Amino acid sequence: MDMPAENFQDLVWSDDLALGVEDIDEQHKHWIELVQAFHVAVAEGRSREEVYRTLADAVVYTEIHFASEQKVMEEAGYPFLADHLVQHSLAWEQLHAFTTGNVPEENIAEYLATFLPQWLMLHINSADRQFARWLKERDAVPAELADAQLSGRVFPNIPV
Repeated sequence: MDMPAENFQDLVWSDDLALGVEDIDEQHKHWIELVQAFHVAVAEGRSREEVYRTLADAVVYTEIHFASEQKVMEEAGYPFLADHLVQHSLAWEQLHAFTTGNVPEENIAEYLATFLPQWLMLHINSADRQFARWLKERDAVPAELADAQLSGRVFPNIPV
């Protein structure tokens, strides 16, 4: 069974998805490959074992990526980390929806094959891009000015 191009096209890594944060970009590339493999296995009607193996690979890597991304954000002092983690949590709940019985087993693969690529692209292009933009702006500010902004002082070298 041939996979329609429109289902697959948006799931390919491109430079448009690059955030400029090397570790996160590399993880996103790998994650997209895993989600893509799952999507293809479902769309082509491959064996149940292959579909669930590719799903397991994508789910395991999702957890690894979320933890890694969280660590990078924590170390950077990202002020919107809590909001970002809520998005990760919501996605994680959707990934595990099949354990609640909310999604019939026969629909799990199709459900996740639709959800995973859509959520991944939306998340990279919104929340992850917001972090990358914040990180670049933070790094572009001279250290003494950043310290002044954090302390609320415009001229930190003038004694009070």
